[in-house]
Amino acid sequence: MNIGLLVSELEDRDVKKICIGASQAARDKDVTLCVMPGKYLQTEAEDDNPYAYQYAALFDYARDFGFDALIIDIDRIGKKVPILKKESLLKKFEGIPILTLSEVEGFVCVNEITNDRDQLEQLGYEAVCDVIGLKEKGKLPVPEQAKTFNFVEKDAAEALNVLFRISSPLLHRKYPDEKVYEVISKTFAAEGIKNSAILLYDTKIRNTIKYWWNKPETILCKSRLVNGIVPENNENDIIKTSEVIDSITHGKAKVLIAGSLFVGEYQLGLVITEFTSDYYIDHFQDNLLSIITGTSRVSYLEKELKKTNEELYEVQEELARDDSVLDHIGDQDYLTGGLNRRGFFAKAYDLLKDNFGPGKCAVVAYIHMESLKGINDMYGHEEGDRAVKKVSGILEKVFENSIYGRIRGDEFAVIEISDEEGKAESFRQEMSTQNANLLSESSRYINHLQYSICEFSYEENLSLREMLKETDDNLKRIKQLK
Repeated sequence: MNIGLLVSELEDRDVKKICIGASQAARDKDVTLCVMPGKYLQTEAEDDNPYAYQYAALFDYARDFGFDALIIDIDRIGKKVPILKKESLLKKFEGIPILTLSEVEGFVCVNEITNDRDQLEQLGYEAVCDVIGLKEKGKLPVPEQAKTFNFVEKDAAEALNVLFRISSPLLHRKYPDEKVYEVISKTFAAEGIKNSAILLYDTKIRNTIKYWWNKPETILCKSRLVNGIVPENNENDIIKTSEVIDSITHGKAKVLIAGSLFVGEYQLGLVITEFTSDYYIDHFQDNLLSIITGTSRVSYLEKELKKTNEELYEVQEELARDDSVLDHIGDQDYLTGGLNRRGFFAKAYDLLKDNFGPGKCAVVAYIHMESLKGINDMYGHEEGDRAVKKVSGILEKVFENSIYGRIRGDEFAVIEISDEEGKAESFRQEMSTQNANLLSESSRYINHLQYSICEFSYEENLSLREMLKETDDNLKRIKQLK
């Protein structure tokens, strides 16, 4: 059985005691317990910590982690918000047996703790036993007898040394091909953690108090630790969020802790490890997650820098072949006669400024000629140029009332403002037809297009950059699935 324990923060001494009791019960009852410290629900950003609300995104995973039952410390989690906000969180988990640690109308509360000693530890222990009974028999069992808790808190200096040993190899070296995540897992193993997972989305996802995020159904496992061993070829496995816990436990009972990774307004992913005594030291988890977040950002920036260098090299080659710098300074693409990158963005910004408002939709498309490099290599750049012109003609036909341009050697972008929703789907159907025709026309080589077409309803702060980024990220996901 997999049980989720939703709490505020381990810096709260009462929460620590609850987790001590719950962890002991999970081991005694041979069930998996995942502690999820998502801090506090908020209705507005805090001045001194404007992104503190991001921690609560961790609670959204509890709905889809495949938990058999949930224990929720709703009073502490919701101490900053009115009762309706607390009830809204609880109602998110409809269909999953829920046990609260305090009384809330309409929800089952843990059995009352009557003994005077170790009350909070006993509360955590009782909650795990009660939720097992609630799941298996549909009602609370008889209260547990008082237990003895012999937990010994780890020395803070020793926990600090653990953070140093984890961070030192990460922050002072560079790793090729994202091997940094494997190094993190191996460092975990050296510190006695036998099971963990580092899970990241292929693109950061915006999350604000006003516009709460939509959590994707899948996530990339960057590295996994199973029984102290990093499996071979385990990078970038795409797994469903409902299978995350089982991918770590493999059906064996574990006590785990989860933490979300975020930067500013953007969710990046999460880290799940075994719940060791280090986590009871104040701010241990926050510091660990900060180390992993920082390492992830450096790895991402290095990858983007490499990609930018490759794009610059392509532009240099293109300039050298065309030998017409003025063509690139203007708005017109020298090859297709349509808009180049500069021209597309200039007209796209004007279009949004003049036409994008309430009741309108923006359709944004990215089209990638994935075969162009192979055509250039095998048949020469003249043939590649003919292929580009062919594709440009197709796009002019499909997006005849849109603004489109060639923004890179093998990539086109499109934008159109529409009064009606659903236009993106008609574009997708037409592109599918044209792509099939394109594939059937050439007997010498394959000229194939990959494309992403997204539709955006008007929002006051929605920018062209954000729409293009989401469309480009969607194209990347499409490529990964093929």
